[in-house]
Amino acid sequence: MSAHITRLEKDAHGFTMLAEQDVPVEGDVVDEALSRPAALGRWFDVHYEWPTSIDEPLNVGAALEFTAAVGPLRYEFIMIVADRIPGESLMLRTTKGPTDATVEYTWTEADGGVHVIFEGDFRLRGSLWWKSPWSQMLARRAVTRGLERMRKDLLSHAQTPTPALLGRAGSAAATPPAVQDGCVGRGRAAHRKPSGRRRAQSA
Repeated sequence: MSAHITRLEKDAHGFTMLAEQDVPVEGDVVDEALSRPAALGRWFDVHYEWPTSIDEPLNVGAALEFTAAVGPLRYEFIMIVADRIPGESLMLRTTKGPTDATVEYTWTEADGGVHVIFEGDFRLRGSLWWKSPWSQMLARRAVTRGLERMRKDLLSHAQTPTPALLGRAGSAAATPPAVQDGCVGRGRAAHRKPSGRRRAQSA
């Protein structure tokens, strides 16, 4: 299954997005890659200027500073690891930037591989406040493209993970009310919004 958006909810202040992707690899391959800043940066076109450690797995409290392109504009962000359950989930939230964002990756074993769910809550501020439809369009494109890159990357390294995948090669050059019926993988993580229990605990 290619990456696709399975829920997009909008309000006056921003939007919440859920996307899903199936990856035919072992769960520990996904867990390892999602814990490395370099891999996330490569998939989502983010250059980390100051990671807590580009070579170590992300743990709660780790900070990532980066500049992200939003269309023709560039914005500086700092994200921290708000929650991490090895083998199950990774949650990040911004502490600096024009968007208050909380994103959570969860993954579960599925027939023939792993089912990955991305859920993001984006609250727009500053110059992005009046550009919500444009921001939503860019976010949809970035998330689906990033998850598809993740799938291809993990497939190519599934048998023999390399330093490039795990993040040991230095900094990375790159980190709808939708179809409810028939949605694949709407299990334990699909109903949970990032602003729920775990976010409250880690705030």
